[in-house]
Amino acid sequence: MTGRKRRPGRYRIAALCLAAGMVPAVAACGPTADQIASRETTQTTVPPAPAPVPPQAKVRTAEPEPEPAPEPEPMQVSVSGAQAGMAEEVQAACQWLLREEARPFPSADAAECVASAMRAGNGAQQTVATTASWLPPGSYTMDFRTGSDFGMMLRSTDGELEISVESGMRTLRTGDSSVRADASGGAEESYAAVLVDAAELTANPDRLAGLIKSGNPASVEYAVDYMGVSATRLTAVVEPENPGDFSGALTLTLDELYRPLLIEHAGRTRGIATSIRAEITGWGSTGPLR
Repeated sequence: MTGRKRRPGRYRIAALCLAAGMVPAVAACGPTADQIASRETTQTTVPPAPAPVPPQAKVRTAEPEPEPAPEPEPMQVSVSGAQAGMAEEVQAACQWLLREEARPFPSADAAECVASAMRAGNGAQQTVATTASWLPPGSYTMDFRTGSDFGMMLRSTDGELEISVESGMRTLRTGDSSVRADASGGAEESYAAVLVDAAELTANPDRLAGLIKSGNPASVEYAVDYMGVSATRLTAVVEPENPGDFSGALTLTLDELYRPLLIEHAGRTRGIATSIRAEITGWGSTGPLR
Protein backbone atom coordinates (compact mmCIF):
# COMPACT_ATOMS: atom_id res chain seq x y z
CA MET A 1 0.00 0.00 0.00
CA THR A 2 1.45 3.05 -1.02
CA GLY A 3 1.48 5.88 1.57
CA ARG A 4 0.18 9.39 1.01
CA LYS A 5 2.75 11.89 -0.11
CA ARG A 6 3.39 14.96 2.16
CA ARG A 7 2.91 18.36 0.72
CA PRO A 8 5.84 20.40 2.04
CA GLY A 9 4.53 23.57 0.49
CA ARG A 10 1.49 23.62 2.77
CA TYR A 11 3.59 23.44 5.95
CA ARG A 12 6.09 26.04 4.69
CA ILE A 13 3.30 28.47 3.96
CA ALA A 14 1.80 27.77 7.39
CA ALA A 15 5.15 28.35 9.07
CA LEU A 16 5.63 31.64 7.22
CA CYS A 17 2.15 32.73 8.15
CA LEU A 18 2.84 31.84 11.79
CA ALA A 19 6.12 33.73 11.73
CA ALA A 20 4.46 36.74 10.15
CA GLY A 21 1.80 36.68 12.83
CA MET A 22 4.43 36.73 15.57
CA VAL A 23 6.32 39.80 14.26
CA PRO A 24 4.15 42.40 16.11
CA ALA A 25 4.53 40.44 19.36
CA VAL A 26 8.32 40.35 19.02
CA ALA A 27 8.41 44.04 18.20
CA ALA A 28 6.42 44.79 21.31
CA CYS A 29 8.90 42.90 23.48
CA GLY A 30 12.05 44.89 22.52
CA PRO A 31 13.48 47.73 20.40
CA THR A 32 13.68 47.43 16.75
CA ALA A 33 16.87 47.60 14.79
CA ASP A 34 16.18 51.24 13.84
CA GLN A 35 15.68 52.18 17.51
CA ILE A 36 18.90 50.48 18.52
CA ALA A 37 20.79 52.32 15.79
CA SER A 38 19.30 55.65 16.86
CA ARG A 39 20.33 55.08 20.49
CA GLU A 40 23.87 54.21 19.52
CA THR A 41 24.09 57.40 17.44
CA THR A 42 22.79 59.57 20.33
CA GLN A 43 25.19 58.04 22.83
CA THR A 44 28.17 58.65 20.61
CA THR A 45 27.30 62.37 20.05
CA VAL A 46 27.08 63.30 23.82
CA PRO A 47 30.62 64.03 25.11
CA PRO A 48 31.59 62.29 28.31
CA ALA A 49 31.83 64.38 31.52
CA PRO A 50 35.39 65.53 32.24
CA ALA A 51 37.18 63.77 35.03
CA PRO A 52 37.66 65.91 38.20
CA VAL A 53 41.05 67.63 38.41
CA PRO A 54 42.74 67.05 41.75
CA PRO A 55 43.79 70.33 43.56
CA GLN A 56 47.37 71.31 43.05
CA ALA A 57 49.56 71.14 46.06
CA LYS A 58 50.86 74.56 47.31
CA VAL A 59 54.48 74.97 46.45
CA ARG A 60 56.53 76.17 49.42
CA THR A 61 59.25 78.67 48.66
CA ALA A 62 61.90 80.37 50.69
CA GLU A 63 60.28 83.80 50.21
CA PRO A 64 57.82 84.86 52.94
CA GLU A 65 54.20 85.07 51.96
CA PRO A 66 52.95 88.65 51.52
CA GLU A 67 50.84 89.88 54.42
CA PRO A 68 47.33 91.01 53.58
CA ALA A 69 46.97 94.75 53.21
CA PRO A 70 45.39 96.36 56.31
CA GLU A 71 41.84 97.51 55.91
CA PRO A 72 41.57 101.31 55.65
CA GLU A 73 40.18 103.08 58.70
CA PRO A 74 36.62 104.26 58.25
CA MET A 75 36.29 107.92 57.40
CA GLN A 76 35.02 110.10 60.20
CA VAL A 77 32.15 111.98 58.69
CA SER A 78 31.17 115.05 60.65
CA VAL A 79 28.26 117.44 60.38
CA SER A 80 30.64 120.04 59.23
CA GLY A 81 34.33 120.84 59.10
CA ALA A 82 33.89 122.92 62.24
CA GLN A 83 33.18 119.84 64.34
CA ALA A 84 36.82 118.64 64.34
CA GLY A 85 38.44 119.73 67.61
CA MET A 86 35.23 121.25 68.95
CA ALA A 87 34.31 120.64 72.59
CA GLU A 88 31.27 118.43 73.13
CA GLU A 89 29.36 121.11 75.04
CA VAL A 90 29.89 123.51 72.14
CA GLN A 91 28.64 120.93 69.63
CA ALA A 92 25.56 120.38 71.76
CA ALA A 93 24.83 124.11 72.02
CA CYS A 94 25.60 124.96 68.38
CA GLN A 95 23.85 122.19 66.45
CA TRP A 96 21.91 124.72 64.39
CA LEU A 97 25.18 126.26 63.20
CA LEU A 98 26.80 122.87 62.55
CA ARG A 99 23.86 121.97 60.32
CA GLU A 100 24.24 125.34 58.59
CA GLU A 101 20.57 126.13 58.94
CA ALA A 102 19.61 129.42 57.32
CA ARG A 103 16.64 130.49 59.42
CA PRO A 104 16.94 133.15 62.15
CA PHE A 105 17.62 131.61 65.55
CA PRO A 106 16.17 132.58 68.92
CA SER A 107 18.48 134.90 70.81
CA ALA A 108 18.65 132.45 73.72
CA ASP A 109 20.03 129.72 71.43
CA ALA A 110 22.58 132.09 69.91
CA ALA A 111 23.62 133.26 73.38
CA GLU A 112 24.12 129.71 74.67
CA CYS A 113 26.18 128.73 71.62
CA VAL A 114 28.55 131.70 71.77
CA ALA A 115 28.96 131.56 75.55
CA SER A 116 29.80 127.83 75.41
CA ALA A 117 32.37 128.42 72.69
CA MET A 118 33.97 131.26 74.70
CA ARG A 119 34.25 129.13 77.85
CA ALA A 120 35.85 126.30 75.87
CA GLY A 121 38.29 128.81 74.35
CA ASN A 122 40.03 129.39 77.74
CA GLY A 123 41.12 132.95 77.02
CA ALA A 124 42.30 135.51 74.48
CA GLN A 125 43.25 139.13 73.91
CA GLN A 126 41.11 142.05 72.76
CA THR A 127 41.58 145.41 71.20
CA VAL A 128 38.54 147.51 72.11
CA ALA A 129 37.43 150.83 70.64
CA THR A 130 34.47 152.76 72.08
CA THR A 131 32.56 155.93 71.25
CA ALA A 132 30.21 157.40 73.83
CA SER A 133 29.49 153.99 75.35
CA TRP A 134 29.49 152.85 78.95
CA LEU A 135 33.28 152.99 78.86
CA PRO A 136 34.88 156.41 78.26
CA PRO A 137 35.54 156.92 74.52
CA GLY A 138 38.94 155.66 73.51
CA SER A 139 41.02 152.55 72.77
CA TYR A 140 41.83 149.70 75.15
CA THR A 141 43.73 146.45 75.28
CA MET A 142 42.60 143.47 77.31
CA ASP A 143 43.74 140.02 78.42
CA PHE A 144 40.95 137.78 79.68
CA ARG A 145 40.18 134.24 80.84
CA THR A 146 36.84 132.61 80.11
CA GLY A 147 36.99 129.37 82.10
CA SER A 148 35.22 128.64 85.37
CA ASP A 149 37.13 131.49 87.07
CA PHE A 150 36.62 134.51 84.83
CA GLY A 151 39.34 137.11 84.95
CA MET A 152 40.41 140.14 82.90
CA MET A 153 42.86 143.01 82.77
CA LEU A 154 41.86 146.05 80.68
CA ARG A 155 44.03 149.12 80.13
CA SER A 156 43.44 152.29 78.17
CA THR A 157 46.11 153.10 75.61
CA ASP A 158 46.80 156.43 77.34
CA GLY A 159 47.37 154.66 80.66
CA GLU A 160 44.72 156.68 82.50
CA LEU A 161 42.30 153.85 83.21
CA GLU A 162 42.75 150.24 84.30
CA ILE A 163 40.17 147.62 85.22
CA SER A 164 40.98 144.25 86.72
CA VAL A 165 38.83 141.26 87.66
CA GLU A 166 40.62 138.50 89.54
CA SER A 167 39.28 135.85 91.94
CA GLY A 168 35.99 137.72 92.29
CA MET A 169 37.60 141.05 93.10
CA ARG A 170 36.71 143.87 90.69
CA THR A 171 38.83 146.99 90.78
CA LEU A 172 38.90 150.31 88.93
CA ARG A 173 42.10 152.34 88.84
CA THR A 174 42.23 155.87 87.46
CA GLY A 175 45.55 157.69 87.74
CA ASP A 176 46.82 157.07 91.25
CA SER A 177 43.46 156.17 92.80
CA SER A 178 41.92 152.70 93.13
CA VAL A 179 38.29 151.86 93.87
CA ARG A 180 36.68 148.48 94.42
CA ALA A 181 33.58 148.09 92.26
CA ASP A 182 30.39 147.58 94.26
CA ALA A 183 26.96 148.30 92.81
CA SER A 184 25.48 148.62 96.31
CA GLY A 185 28.25 150.88 97.61
CA GLY A 186 28.74 154.61 97.52
CA ALA A 187 28.89 156.85 94.46
CA GLU A 188 32.48 155.98 93.55
CA GLU A 189 31.98 152.24 94.08
CA SER A 190 28.74 152.29 92.10
CA TYR A 191 30.36 154.19 89.24
CA ALA A 192 33.27 151.75 89.27
CA ALA A 193 30.78 148.85 89.03
CA VAL A 194 29.20 150.44 85.93
CA LEU A 195 32.58 150.72 84.21
CA VAL A 196 33.65 147.19 85.13
CA ASP A 197 30.35 145.79 83.83
CA ALA A 198 30.94 147.67 80.57
CA ALA A 199 34.48 146.30 80.30
CA GLU A 200 33.23 142.73 80.81
CA LEU A 201 30.57 143.09 78.13
CA THR A 202 32.73 141.72 75.30
CA ALA A 203 34.85 139.30 77.38
CA ASN A 204 32.72 137.65 80.06
CA PRO A 205 30.68 134.82 78.45
CA ASP A 206 27.73 135.43 80.77
CA ARG A 207 27.57 139.17 80.09
CA LEU A 208 27.92 138.74 76.33
CA ALA A 209 25.16 136.10 76.46
CA GLY A 210 22.93 138.62 78.22
CA LEU A 211 23.67 141.18 75.52
CA ILE A 212 22.77 138.65 72.79
CA LYS A 213 19.53 137.75 74.56
CA SER A 214 18.49 141.39 74.51
CA GLY A 215 18.24 141.23 70.71
CA ASN A 216 15.74 139.75 68.30
CA PRO A 217 16.32 136.32 66.70
CA ALA A 218 19.77 136.28 65.12
CA SER A 219 20.23 135.97 61.39
CA VAL A 220 23.23 133.94 60.24
CA GLU A 221 25.66 134.14 57.34
CA TYR A 222 28.03 131.27 56.59
CA ALA A 223 31.46 131.30 54.94
CA VAL A 224 31.92 135.05 55.17
CA ASP A 225 35.42 136.38 54.70
CA TYR A 226 37.09 137.90 57.74
CA MET A 227 40.71 138.95 57.28
CA GLY A 228 41.28 136.17 54.77
CA VAL A 229 39.64 133.33 56.74
CA SER A 230 36.19 131.80 56.50
CA ALA A 231 33.90 132.78 59.36
CA THR A 232 30.28 132.71 60.52
CA ARG A 233 28.40 135.94 61.21
CA LEU A 234 25.44 136.47 63.54
CA THR A 235 23.43 139.68 63.50
CA ALA A 236 20.66 140.60 65.92
CA VAL A 237 18.60 143.77 66.05
CA VAL A 238 18.24 145.24 69.54
CA GLU A 239 15.04 147.15 70.24
CA PRO A 240 14.64 149.39 73.32
CA GLU A 241 12.50 148.06 76.14
CA ASN A 242 11.99 151.56 77.53
CA PRO A 243 12.27 155.03 76.00
CA GLY A 244 15.90 156.08 75.82
CA ASP A 245 17.28 152.55 76.08
CA PHE A 246 19.84 151.33 73.59
CA SER A 247 18.54 150.52 70.12
CA GLY A 248 20.71 149.26 67.30
CA ALA A 249 22.38 146.07 66.18
CA LEU A 250 24.76 143.47 67.59
CA THR A 251 27.02 141.66 65.11
CA LEU A 252 29.36 138.80 66.00
CA THR A 253 31.88 137.28 63.63
CA LEU A 254 32.82 133.76 64.79
CA ASP A 255 35.77 131.49 63.99
CA GLU A 256 35.54 127.81 63.02
CA LEU A 257 34.91 126.87 66.67
CA TYR A 258 32.28 129.63 67.05
CA ARG A 259 34.46 131.83 69.27
CA PRO A 260 34.09 135.57 68.62
CA LEU A 261 36.69 137.20 66.39
CA LEU A 262 34.85 140.51 66.15
CA ILE A 263 32.07 141.98 68.28
CA GLU A 264 30.29 145.12 67.06
CA HIS A 265 27.57 146.79 69.09
CA ALA A 266 26.36 150.03 67.53
CA GLY A 267 23.23 152.15 67.85
CA ARG A 268 21.80 154.98 69.95
CA THR A 269 21.16 155.55 73.62
CA ARG A 270 18.94 158.51 74.53
CA GLY A 271 19.48 159.74 70.98
CA ILE A 272 23.29 159.70 71.26
CA ALA A 273 25.30 157.51 68.88
CA THR A 274 27.25 154.84 70.75
CA SER A 275 29.40 151.92 69.69
CA ILE A 276 31.74 149.23 70.95
CA ARG A 277 34.06 147.33 68.62
CA ALA A 278 36.19 144.49 69.99
CA GLU A 279 38.70 142.59 67.86
CA ILE A 280 39.72 139.31 69.48
CA THR A 281 42.85 137.25 68.84
CA GLY A 282 44.85 134.51 70.52
CA TRP A 283 42.08 132.14 71.60
CA GLY A 284 43.45 129.35 73.76
CA SER A 285 45.64 131.58 75.92
CA THR A 286 46.12 130.25 79.44
CA GLY A 287 48.91 132.47 80.75
CA PRO A 288 48.70 135.08 83.51
CA LEU A 289 46.74 138.25 82.90
CA ARG A 290 48.93 141.25 82.13
